[in-house]
Amino acid sequence: MRRSWGSFLIAAVCISLCTETLYAASPAVEDLKAEVERLRKDIAAREDIKLSPITDTDQHLSGRYGPNAEVVTRGDGVKLEISGLLQVWYQHVDNDTVGVTTAGFGFPPNNATPIILPEGNEGNDNDTFRIRRSELRFSIDVHKHVSAFVMIDPAREANDSFYPIPTLPRHNIPSGGIANGVDRITPVQSGIVPSEVLRPRLLQDAFITFKDVVPHHTFLIGQFKPPAGEEAWRNSGALDFVERAMVTGINNVRDIGAMVNGNWLDGRVQYYFGVFNGPSGTVLTDPELTEAGNRSDDNDAKDFGWRLSVRPVWSNEKWYGRLELGYHRTDGEHGEAGQEFDPDFSLNALNIERTSIFRQGAWAWYRPSGPVRGWWLRGEWGQGHDRYGSGALTGLLGTGSVDLGATGARGGQGFTQQRPTPVTASGWFFSTGYYMPESIFAAGLKDGNWAEKALYNMEFAFRYEVYENVAMEDLVQPDRHTDQFKTQAWTMGLNYYLQGRGTKIQANYIIVDDPASANPLRGLREVQNNIFVVNFQLSF
Repeated sequence: MRRSWGSFLIAAVCISLCTETLYAASPAVEDLKAEVERLRKDIAAREDIKLSPITDTDQHLSGRYGPNAEVVTRGDGVKLEISGLLQVWYQHVDNDTVGVTTAGFGFPPNNATPIILPEGNEGNDNDTFRIRRSELRFSIDVHKHVSAFVMIDPAREANDSFYPIPTLPRHNIPSGGIANGVDRITPVQSGIVPSEVLRPRLLQDAFITFKDVVPHHTFLIGQFKPPAGEEAWRNSGALDFVERAMVTGINNVRDIGAMVNGNWLDGRVQYYFGVFNGPSGTVLTDPELTEAGNRSDDNDAKDFGWRLSVRPVWSNEKWYGRLELGYHRTDGEHGEAGQEFDPDFSLNALNIERTSIFRQGAWAWYRPSGPVRGWWLRGEWGQGHDRYGSGALTGLLGTGSVDLGATGARGGQGFTQQRPTPVTASGWFFSTGYYMPESIFAAGLKDGNWAEKALYNMEFAFRYEVYENVAMEDLVQPDRHTDQFKTQAWTMGLNYYLQGRGTKIQANYIIVDDPASANPLRGLREVQNNIFVVNFQLSF
């Protein structure tokens, strides 16, 4: 009996101690639950990076590459995260030494009579290895409300002959020099950019963020991409294809300014409003060559941009899956007090006639679930309105239309348009794909033989795009009006994922359909410039 009472007392003491311990630990349990929930959301965001755009400033500020944790250092209350992206390309282009138009003009030596010279394509049809991107990203938290983000890309250093791929708008970039004993004054498309051009910049992003000061709002100031479409804002390491679509070039720019982001219903509704420098020559041009970032403004006016995105349905578990819709627009005035295009007064675009510009676009993105999970669809439309720079000034101001020489020398050097009126260029794309790791076949493939395991890591993608990237003088009013012509492209893509979604090999074959015309004054022709690109990508 004494032993029974002793056992009872020991058991009672143990139960009491355990109860007290669990009660005391309850705050720790709650903290653990909160941490687990945070990790669950973080993992979900990582797994879905490729399928949703970067529309949250927190995603701007974090390294979202690869399946592993970022490189993190801490000291004196400061947290530093380092991430990066390296893309090495091999590209093969069909060889065609003549460009899209054969109606250009130039002067033979010691002769003032112009002769017809076809647009050259020698610099664009070369097979080559390339370091496409080498991004280094630094995210710094100095306070619970204050963060900073810096991203550089050393691959862009001193890259005079930089160009993306043949589908992107380079047709209107002029180049001078001697070729075959002839002084080519009109654009010859050698792929070499004039020495006075605004060089590509290493500094990509550099901004300070203030968050959780005003509920549901974040404030940014510095250099970053103004409000833009879905693909322009998407992480370069999370693209479905080796490169963005042609029309994305209208919005794939960086500028210096300030912006506020409103975030409601866990990101289901987001809006952005911002004011930016808006320097001249950055709308209808190649954004990889003429950039707005890391340069002072060249006019008194500022650009105002806004962006709205909504997610009517957003679930991985339900059959309806995830859907996002959005629209963006930027308006402003570019140019200073100039009234004509005079090459003697072209410094820093001060002599450009003041022009109202805009950029706008809309997009839709959908990923259904249920029996068709793994399938995704994207579509985007974009439009830009600006004044093309005359060919003589293109090196400073952006693109210029091809002068046909229909009425003789006029308007300045190189038969350029005298005072071109503003034009509007637009385009769109539709893409779709099937991501095997999220398909209904994923479990069987992952545990199958070597061929099935290889298929498990694949994604199949297709894109159709069209964009008005060829500008030529109007045949009736060549000095003032510019005609736009469309290029079409079909891209077949295969992505093979090695580790997570950031380290992969991408293979794209792009069929390029250039505009053509039977009118001899136009001289438009189909260029043999289909391209095969392989992207070897590593991210951390």
